[in-house]
Amino acid sequence: MGEIAINKVCRVAGEAKLVLYEENGTVTDVLFMATAPVRGFEKMVIGKNPLFAVEAVMRICGLCHASHGIAAVEAVEHAIGIAPPRNGLLMREALGLINRAQSHALQFLMIAGDLIKEEKRNEVLFKLMDFHARVSDYLLKLGGAATHPPNLTIGGMLRIPKWSVFNNLKARFPDLIKSWEELREILLDEDVQTEVAEELRGARREMPYLTSSFFYGDRYNIRTDRVETMPYYEFRKEEPAMESTTLVAFYGGKKVETGPRARMKTYREFKDDSLYGLHLARVEDTELALLRLAEILDEINMEEAFRVKNITFGPGRGVGVYEAPRGTLIHYIELGEEGRVVSSKIVVPTMFNIPVMEEMAKGLSVRAAETVMRLYDPCIPCTTHVVRLG
Repeated sequence: MGEIAINKVCRVAGEAKLVLYEENGTVTDVLFMATAPVRGFEKMVIGKNPLFAVEAVMRICGLCHASHGIAAVEAVEHAIGIAPPRNGLLMREALGLINRAQSHALQFLMIAGDLIKEEKRNEVLFKLMDFHARVSDYLLKLGGAATHPPNLTIGGMLRIPKWSVFNNLKARFPDLIKSWEELREILLDEDVQTEVAEELRGARREMPYLTSSFFYGDRYNIRTDRVETMPYYEFRKEEPAMESTTLVAFYGGKKVETGPRARMKTYREFKDDSLYGLHLARVEDTELALLRLAEILDEINMEEAFRVKNITFGPGRGVGVYEAPRGTLIHYIELGEEGRVVSSKIVVPTMFNIPVMEEMAKGLSVRAAETVMRLYDPCIPCTTHVVRLG
């Protein structure tokens, strides 16, 4: 048996180390360890007002920013017992779906080196950059910025675009769809795919799935009290695991896969259990997010309210659940007598997926096993929560 240590895993969001144990070219075990420093947002927001907390937690990540914002406002609204008007909810859902399309586009870019043949790769990368720029402009116009949208706030939306801007976005939507359709055709073209893609198509794996909703999120569709977390080095006792700064999460004591395939398996008639099926599910997830976004743009009534008036912050506990690009994201929050944050806990999709990623890579070639790490699109900054003092 041999040990292969990849100290810097490339083309993932953040800093991670991968240790593969292989025998005769086949991987027998895997350790995936986040090595990024902890950002400490859960501690940073204690004693602060909830409006600041929402702004802060969006900055945990530059990829799933709106997702954290949505989960945070849902948690605060649950704690104080309010709900946004319909327009506010629709606009919030739109921001989340745009963020999903943004994030998936970046994942397709990072996985292209594994799945797309070199002669076709540059074409795919340029089309991905064009699509990402187009969809990001929708977040800029609707949310106030292409990342960390400031218009997203407790009770609904802080500001809304002008009529002319909103109508222009609707008029340009066919161009966005055309850009996506050209890209989708190449992403699914098996004639331009690598041998690694072929190996992944033949590798069939299945785990229990965790998801709360298809387009948004619903705290009542999962048991948030059954979510358990622990430091990675307690989950994996091997010596290399001591380097990790991440938590891992389990649902009802079990490993669960969350993300695009979990949503497709639960809410759609998606049948592909191969590892390549995760790529197919992410393509379909992007497609449906854009179709739902088109519906939302038609449903929003610019003459009606977008935010609750006269919000009063007081004591309470709340849970916000949102289906982020990588899967089920959970924010727990407690507010004190003055309405300030007493405690905050965040459980992110990659915490659930790290144990699954390690399991899925077993039995593959070394090259394909490394690809699996990118296939699950791990977000390291969101996952690093452990500080070891000594």
